[in-house]
Amino acid sequence: MTHATLTRKTRPATLALRGVAAAMAALCALSLGVDALAQTTTLGTRGSLAQANAPITSNAGSTWKAYARAEDHPGSVTLPLQFITTKSGQKLAVLVSVPADANGRAVAGAFPVILTQTAYRIDLGQLLGTVLGTGNTLLVGGQDRFMNKRGYISVAVDVLGSGMSSDEAQLLGAPEQAGYGEAVDWITRQPWFNGQLGLAGTSYLGITSLLTAQQQHPAVKAVFAQVPMGDAYRGTVGVGGLLNAKFISLWLPLTQSLSVGNSLAINNNPAYAEQIKAANQQHIASIDSWYLPTVANSLSGKTGYASDDGDFWAVRSPVEGAAKVQVPTFLVGSSNDIFQRDEPLLYEQLKRRVNTKLVVLKGSHIQAVLSASAGADTALANGAPGSASLMLQWFDQYLKGIDTGAAALPNVTQFVEGYGLLGTTRFARATDWPHPQMTPQRLYLRGNLALSTQKPTTADTLRTVREPAAPVVTYEKSSDGTAVKASIAINDGSDCSSSFVQWSLGMAGLLPKPCYTNSATVERTQNALIYQTETLTSDLYLNGPIQADIWMRTTNTEAAVAVRVDDVDAFGVATPISTGLMSASFRAVDASRSRFVKGVMVQPWHPFTEASKLPVVPGQAMPVPVEVFPAAALVRKGHKLRIAISASNQAQGVWPTPQQLKANGNVSTILSDPAHPSSVVLPVVPTSALN
Repeated sequence: MTHATLTRKTRPATLALRGVAAAMAALCALSLGVDALAQTTTLGTRGSLAQANAPITSNAGSTWKAYARAEDHPGSVTLPLQFITTKSGQKLAVLVSVPADANGRAVAGAFPVILTQTAYRIDLGQLLGTVLGTGNTLLVGGQDRFMNKRGYISVAVDVLGSGMSSDEAQLLGAPEQAGYGEAVDWITRQPWFNGQLGLAGTSYLGITSLLTAQQQHPAVKAVFAQVPMGDAYRGTVGVGGLLNAKFISLWLPLTQSLSVGNSLAINNNPAYAEQIKAANQQHIASIDSWYLPTVANSLSGKTGYASDDGDFWAVRSPVEGAAKVQVPTFLVGSSNDIFQRDEPLLYEQLKRRVNTKLVVLKGSHIQAVLSASAGADTALANGAPGSASLMLQWFDQYLKGIDTGAAALPNVTQFVEGYGLLGTTRFARATDWPHPQMTPQRLYLRGNLALSTQKPTTADTLRTVREPAAPVVTYEKSSDGTAVKASIAINDGSDCSSSFVQWSLGMAGLLPKPCYTNSATVERTQNALIYQTETLTSDLYLNGPIQADIWMRTTNTEAAVAVRVDDVDAFGVATPISTGLMSASFRAVDASRSRFVKGVMVQPWHPFTEASKLPVVPGQAMPVPVEVFPAAALVRKGHKLRIAISASNQAQGVWPTPQQLKANGNVSTILSDPAHPSSVVLPVVPTSALN
């Protein structure tokens, strides 16, 4: 196996790189309670457990209102392309956009600055802003007319190894992060900077904002991060100890594609043409020096890539250093986001030190960005305003010193699945997350496929799930040697599920299929075990993390268990609530870092290191605690709650090759008897808490 070609396949299945980039570009264009708290420990970082040691502001806030004020200046203008020379001699490309008069001339004076740092090209952001005629800082970086006209300067930077900046790509790695600090230092030396710096952005740009804030430069005063990642391994790349091939097959080719798409930049900046060409060659060389080796190491099961040993994933995880963020931070998440797990955890890490707000919107990564850009259901009850209004309110408060009421905004505002009737979207507000009134409730997975509060007293009927055919994963260099091509052909039916929408960043949802919003299809395809409650006689409000404690025995030395949680209506439509996935060999739990509520573990913390692995002995019963990503849902009276158990969710995670070989052909038996009572712990909140 070479760095030029990395393939695990039985038939050709590749994804055209430029097609992914075009799809993403088109997408961007389209968008242009005290008692409970006292008994709750929060899920901490790898090194420490964050204990409840100071009260947060008890604030559910009033109904959301869009914040607005008049423009200070009639225009916005972007200064010529500039470069920051780093201490190591690398070049960071910078576009600075400033307030302008009616004739398009820059307004003299010093202003607060909003910094965005992206791996998705600042000139693409600039182009989209020009085409759409609107601000777009929260999308891909570039000129933000909305904020410029209200007295802010926007600074957009291509991170090291991307766009017009030089160096090898090491996405979110230590060299790139060193560049964040140098960008901040550069801003502080400019005559147009008044000393007040805000950090903002969506997705990658939100991640860079949080990582930059952790460097604690005194000029940084506030952060606005939309759909950011927290824990790179547990929340995204290594869910349950498997590898998220679907997400990686889209994201890595996208970033690499954009990093070498410099033709327009070369033509538009003749003075820097040779410099940009040289940077482009470095980005092409990154295919062999970073992109392909990183994937090869992961799929081959190399320690530190296919596991969480060492710092490779930790250094790229904002939650690891969240305690270093010392400025007010606004977080926007989404209910089926690729960072669904992480956004509430980031809120928890920040809330006791700085004013922190969390808004969780409906849907996938892309859907949330579109909703936030347009205004998140402001016409509906309890809807939150759009991002432009929120960001202006946040930065006016903390960069300009205007009393905008930012501190009094609701602490937590969440989309609640099933809360809105007839397809409408509704949000609920709370003083904290997890919900202060949340109480764990355990339901048992019985052999008769019931989901019951009654623990088994005798041995129930045994049920089995089977490992599906291996997926077909391809990751290789393009024929011209300038790009990466990747794909995954899924063989367990999960390409027709909410998981596929989630891990395609919502791109699959642009062409909706019924199976994306009805889990019944994938559950039938997988021959999943379906455990259901009786028809509910009253509404059931779930809000928080979910834990499935599955007792199982296997025929092989490796196995996984996948969990789906659904709301099933009277017609059998199974609306997805959340999912979990877990490798049996990584089942070890560090209780000191896990979450307990009222003495019950509701969110297990798995080390995912090679040293923590436990043997999977064929025929031997073992408990496998599965972390199911946090969710908020109202299961209505007359519906049923469903837990579906299968052996895989390839849209969410696939085996590294060594583990795949061990898992092939495995049959797992799900146990239900007094000594091995498989169960699920639900985060139940009184429906009276819905507002």
